Amino acid sequence: MKKVSETVAKKILLALSKNPTFCNDEVGEEIKSVLNGTHKTYKYVLVNGLLAKAVNKEIDALSLQAGDESDGAYDARSLCHKVLVPFEREFMPNSLGGSNEPFLNKPARFPRLTTDNAVRKGNDMRTLQSLISILSKVKNSSLAKKYLSSALANMAEIANAVAEKYELPDSDLEDFTGPQIILDYVCDLTKSKLEGEMCPLVVATIEHFYYGGTRLVVAHKVNESGASSKEVGDIDIFDKEGNIVSSIEVKDKDFAKIDVEHAIKKFAYAKLTNTLFIYGRAVMYDAEEVNETTSSYGRNGYFCSVVSIIDFVKIRLYSIERPISLQEFVTVLLAYAKRINAKDETIEWIKNTALEFAL
Repeated sequence: MKKVSETVAKKILLALSKNPTFCNDEVGEEIKSVLNGTHKTYKYVLVNGLLAKAVNKEIDALSLQAGDESDGAYDARSLCHKVLVPFEREFMPNSLGGSNEPFLNKPARFPRLTTDNAVRKGNDMRTLQSLISILSKVKNSSLAKKYLSSALANMAEIANAVAEKYELPDSDLEDFTGPQIILDYVCDLTKSKLEGEMCPLVVATIEHFYYGGTRLVVAHKVNESGASSKEVGDIDIFDKEGNIVSSIEVKDKDFAKIDVEHAIKKFAYAKLTNTLFIYGRAVMYDAEEVNETTSSYGRNGYFCSVVSIIDFVKIRLYSIERPISLQEFVTVLLAYAKRINAKDETIEWIKNTALEFAL
């Protein structure tokens, strides 16, 4: 297996990203097409392959797994997760899709890139073919750096467009201030579930203002909590030393006592004794069964309060001493939407609902 120095890879990315240059030749255009496409995993595979080849000319850029039988096999997954993902997150957020571990996705779990890999017909197959075409043409480290620079130019362009997406147009939202304004806005926001994204974003934003900078409030992408050793619930709260001190599970769909029990067991495993389980406005559950479950765990030292999103917001707003403007609230809400790579529909709903207050 060929080695790819993570230290050298980081240096190359940083150096090329200072003044990336787009190549408008055939390969450059193919790279642009893949990066502007819809297949997230292949975007990472493409840039990762170019980066690996730029570091070590002997690697096979079509290799995906260390177990690949080609002479140029290398650990593509480690390079991507340890170098490319952190680079994207810090310098060009969401330019490739904002994935934490893209090589865990099925398209990257084959030994190497071939047209025999299982992929949906149509656009996905065309993207795979483009990917193979691009990486097959990059024969040495010099070409790899040239086209990596081109890819970084595309990524920078995409990142700038993404940043604009999370900004509010000029408005008079600063004129709308106070707990009742925020509560009314939240009531409007949570009318739509938006595939479970809305409630966790509201909870994270409220907690941000509640703790006022004394705690780090981290929201995780919906349905991806537990993806790393530091993730417990949908929203985790850390002290300044980086220790988890609280966790919140958020459900915006019908649930049962088994869901609450599962959440409390996660909290207990993380040694958290006071936690929250928050549910959306149109959610159904058996209150008696859930209360019995939380009572049983609570008597054994693991207290979990099950509360509706609106009641939670009311209680927190009561405890926040300084007034919050709608502008402040929406800005933080959009920042959390960006961190979890929220869907476009969620972002538009947040912005449009806020702008209605300014009319």
